[in-house]
Amino acid sequence: MVKKERKKRIVGWKEHVALPDLKIKQVIAKIDTGANVGSIHAADIKIKKKNKVEYVHFKVMKRNNTVKKTSAKLAGYKRIRSSDGDVEKRPYIKTELLMDGISKNIELTLADRALMDYTMLIGRKALGRRWIVKPSNSFLTKPDGKNNKK
Repeated sequence: MVKKERKKRIVGWKEHVALPDLKIKQVIAKIDTGANVGSIHAADIKIKKKNKVEYVHFKVMKRNNTVKKTSAKLAGYKRIRSSDGDVEKRPYIKTELLMDGISKNIELTLADRALMDYTMLIGRKALGRRWIVKPSNSFLTKPDGKNNKK
């Protein structure tokens, strides 16, 4: 049986995406092929146990100064090496990403990205083999898959 190959989709170096599980309808994400795992700007991170399951409660800090309080099941911790070489242990969650009309379950670390230009970063693992990044363009799609290209 021949495996059917999916058509690769093209995204720009930054895109509007949604995180339905976290009730985030739209956020600007930088597509970073140098990063393995994605990350989102989170503040006031608190981990609480409920019925022997750990949940992480946090605020997503968006660039337009809006704050979204949300929570998710804690998936664990990852050791992340930053671009300046420092290694830190970050909590991570598993959540749904909606980009270019495609829904995909991804891992996102929670981090203070206040000094970064973008609220969210999408790494190679989330891109998988589905998307190709066109670094000369941005905002080629919308979360719902409607095309921004003219």
